[in-house]
Amino acid sequence: MFFFWRTLKGSDVCCVIFLGPLAHGWQHVVGPSGMQAVCKRYASGMQAVCKRYASGMQSLCKRYENAMRTRGRMLRRLGAGTNGQVRRSASSVSYGYLNLTVSDKIMPYVEGLKKKVIYVSSSKDCKAYVQEIQKGVQAGKINCIGLDVEGYKIGRNGTVSIIQVCTQDVYLFDLYKCDNSYLFVKCLKELLEDRRVIKITHDCREDCSILFNQYSICLNKTFDTQVAFNLLLKETKKDLYQISYDDLLYKCLLLNNKHKIYFHKMISLDQKIYLKRPIAKELIQYAIQDVIYLKPLMWSLVDRLLRVCKDGEAGREPFGEDGEARSNPFGEDGEARSNPFGEDGEARSNPFGEENPRSIKNGDDVMSEGAHSNISEHKTNIIKRVTRLSERYINYQFLNTHVKNEKELQKGMTLDGMVVSCNNLNLYVKLNLSRRGVITNCMRNDFEIGDVVKCVILGFCNNDYIKLGLCDPSLCAVKREEGR
Repeated sequence: MFFFWRTLKGSDVCCVIFLGPLAHGWQHVVGPSGMQAVCKRYASGMQAVCKRYASGMQSLCKRYENAMRTRGRMLRRLGAGTNGQVRRSASSVSYGYLNLTVSDKIMPYVEGLKKKVIYVSSSKDCKAYVQEIQKGVQAGKINCIGLDVEGYKIGRNGTVSIIQVCTQDVYLFDLYKCDNSYLFVKCLKELLEDRRVIKITHDCREDCSILFNQYSICLNKTFDTQVAFNLLLKETKKDLYQISYDDLLYKCLLLNNKHKIYFHKMISLDQKIYLKRPIAKELIQYAIQDVIYLKPLMWSLVDRLLRVCKDGEAGREPFGEDGEARSNPFGEDGEARSNPFGEDGEARSNPFGEENPRSIKNGDDVMSEGAHSNISEHKTNIIKRVTRLSERYINYQFLNTHVKNEKELQKGMTLDGMVVSCNNLNLYVKLNLSRRGVITNCMRNDFEIGDVVKCVILGFCNNDYIKLGLCDPSLCAVKREEGR
């Protein structure tokens, strides 16, 4: 028996026409009324299916339209084109103003909610903007800057794409596609090596290494927020660990940066994505987020360390070390405590160069007016302490400079490693190379994060790790015996 379905034009009823010698016999079995009932049920079912399909497509289209509207708003805010990439010319352009949204609890740490975002790619504009920042330093309006570096494999042998500097505004210095890299680096070197300016960073080791080894820029007076947090853990008798920037923002400023997971995914899929021009608007946003909160984060950590210091006044002074006067745990020999950052000709009553010490917005008003000068002194000392401890991170750039070609590494060679993590079994170290090192069977309490240990190569792993051993394992036993 042969049959097919045919929809009559202008009718919602599907009729069935049977071809062949059994057609008349089938009609006698079912009857005309039965055939009509079958066709009506089929038509009703098809209408229901079509309605559900149409409803689903309408919902999908609405979601797509909403997503495109949201994307369009983001592109317009960042000055991006319809292709999702930031529009810019070869010279400097401003991406407009960035409006921050923060809670009332962290408002005292934020100087301004509106920041201008400026992209710099010409040496002429780079010089002009650096001079503008330096004028602010000389006038006492700028005392510290947020600093970060983005690029490809940031480290000793990596490539710098952009350098982000945050003052009152956010500057994106395009070092990779600038018109004159020599003049560009010369201007940035003057700013980054200026000892009057505190550079606020988070885990600056690889950043310092690439700036020093690629461009001979040696950072100084660095306040590393990771170092400050570990100091806080140490003084509160907690286990040290390397906290990420996003986790530290949430812990100190209640800022949720989970949306950066998307950016991390982009970078993991294409590690050279920051070397492409023009830079995608998502990467611009990622770079801005890495620096705009560094200064509020510093003041939050300073306040937390100050509270720890205040709690320890009944007993010993926290931050004191063996051989240091506990009445001034941050003082250096023969150095005036009222202004550890002072330069010739600067007012010692305000070491950070603020026009009004109480306008720093860092929690000074929690104490009485009579105790204000002491609080400022303590905060000055805390910042001095952290910058001194951060020098270990800066010195990471000098590790294993004798290794010119990593392919020449072999068993028995000695390397210096900086401790980054430790557990009950293994000790993990950074080597200022493309690979890291792991030392097995090492007690976790022998070393702290930031310590430098001398190691010997025992072998190589498939996961970019080098198996290491301590050059003199007996030193660990001596430390454990002394600890007992």
